[in-house]
Amino acid sequence: MKQRAALLIAVSTMMMAGAPVFAASTIKWSTVVNNNDLYPGDTRNFNSYNQPSVNNEGLVVFRARTQGGDGQPGSGIFTRDMSTGGNPITKITERGAIVPQPNNTAAIFNEFPSIPRIDATSATIATRGQSRPVLEYQNGIDSGTGEPITTRGGTSGIYTNPQGSLITGMSGLGNVNNGVYPSNPDLSYYQVPGTTPGTKFDQFPGAPSPTGDFVVFKGNWTETGAGGRTGVYYRDVVAGGGTSPTKLIADSNTAIPGAAGTKFGSTAPPSAAAGRMVFLGVDNEESPTMGGIYMASLDSNKAADTPSILKTIVTIGQAVVDQADSFFTRIGEALSFNGNKVGFWGAWGKKNDNGQVQMQTRTITVSCAGIDNGNTAAFCNAQDNGVTAGSGTAGDGLFNFEVPLDQGFFVTDVNTLETRLIAQTGGLYKDFVYWNFSGKIPGEEGEEDGEFARWRSASFMASDGWNAAFKGDTQGGATGLYHMFGGQLSTIAEYGMDGSTLDPDAQGLAITSLGIERDGYRKGWLTINGSMTDGINSMAGIYVSQVPEPASWAMLIAGFGLVGATMRRRRTIIVAA
Repeated sequence: MKQRAALLIAVSTMMMAGAPVFAASTIKWSTVVNNNDLYPGDTRNFNSYNQPSVNNEGLVVFRARTQGGDGQPGSGIFTRDMSTGGNPITKITERGAIVPQPNNTAAIFNEFPSIPRIDATSATIATRGQSRPVLEYQNGIDSGTGEPITTRGGTSGIYTNPQGSLITGMSGLGNVNNGVYPSNPDLSYYQVPGTTPGTKFDQFPGAPSPTGDFVVFKGNWTETGAGGRTGVYYRDVVAGGGTSPTKLIADSNTAIPGAAGTKFGSTAPPSAAAGRMVFLGVDNEESPTMGGIYMASLDSNKAADTPSILKTIVTIGQAVVDQADSFFTRIGEALSFNGNKVGFWGAWGKKNDNGQVQMQTRTITVSCAGIDNGNTAAFCNAQDNGVTAGSGTAGDGLFNFEVPLDQGFFVTDVNTLETRLIAQTGGLYKDFVYWNFSGKIPGEEGEEDGEFARWRSASFMASDGWNAAFKGDTQGGATGLYHMFGGQLSTIAEYGMDGSTLDPDAQGLAITSLGIERDGYRKGWLTINGSMTDGINSMAGIYVSQVPEPASWAMLIAGFGLVGATMRRRRTIIVAA
């Protein structure tokens, strides 16, 4: 029987004069998996977890690992049905498992580079996988002997299970066909649409999104004579016996709607639900001046090479709701989408006397010293020349970045285009942007997108209709997960709280990390990951709750205390005309 968790409302007042007042809500959490659980088919316990995703019925999908012990650490993709008690952890696939067809080399998975995601209305998951080359195929004939010349390819793919068993949804083998060499399989349905026939994808950055029989994804590819290109695409992985062609939504050759012929310079990994998809596309990833969030329908009958009809949802330069004379200057890549509403992070500025939008920023400093992996830390330090890093001292491992002062989380109804502000900086909150150093390390068989490691920023939000959960730093110095539900704002958990807030097995251990992802909040099911320690003992896991209906909430504090932000240094950046 489904358990609807009770919500206990407690009020905590920060004793500092003028500090914000929060309504601290303690949701009753159930443990999906923690460090006391055995990795299926292994004698070792789980010990680390990425952010989970959940469907409308409480089926949670997650990526998790074990410690090394004897041999290589276990690592895989798992699900657990939390709609009723006692259901087991189910392994979908793992490092060392045979890669689905096409695979004539007995190649096995060596890593899963991104979080897995799940269809809102089914048990279908989608995950990226890296492997050794999966296919040996003919690409020539020896002029002397007449014997076939072969090569191997296919180290990156997208894998999904709409009919139960894991299959290859996308592969970097779109250049393989039997037109010239009949002994080859015809894998042209994996080729990049809208460009030279036979062009293959180089990589599939980010996390693919499943909906029904579709997988929706970002793909990078190389255009002859023009260099690297990128775009967003989809494919029906069941139609035509699994040979339905890849279809174009938008790419580097597609004009941004309403932008006078300017093309997309950057597209972000999309989110899909209910036969629709949304994505962020802009003219310039580092300093966007046009572009925004766009939506397209997933049409099985659409021509593969023709860009989709895009509906504009939110744009750079658009007026910001509840912010007088303010306009969007940045929009985050991670979009939380249920088919009708999309949640996102955004930053904004005001127009100067010349009509240009100016975004105020503050300087933050990040350090290589906090990176656990020695090779990654060394590569981070090697990038620090003291000039581009901004700290002024080469080799100190300190990097300065500019973070928007004015930023927040929003939800937009894609049908009516109504937008609501969920939370913003300047009052209760100081920042919603987090930094990590990630990517490929030279000489290592990495699990990343092929791009060399660099500092990257991200924000974290999951929306469910007009409700949302998100990660933030408060003006009082706390970092945690927070919840906007029924128009009321509350605290889910913060770093430093007792771990029993999330997990009874973590009693007496302080929370040290919390995570949430874009598909972590659906139909009242809210799922997060967390870690706890006292410096000696530790616990970590994935947790889920069913958020109560608004009628079951006690009255929260009316209004919240507001304080002005204290910033170290302000800069004004002109970002758009």
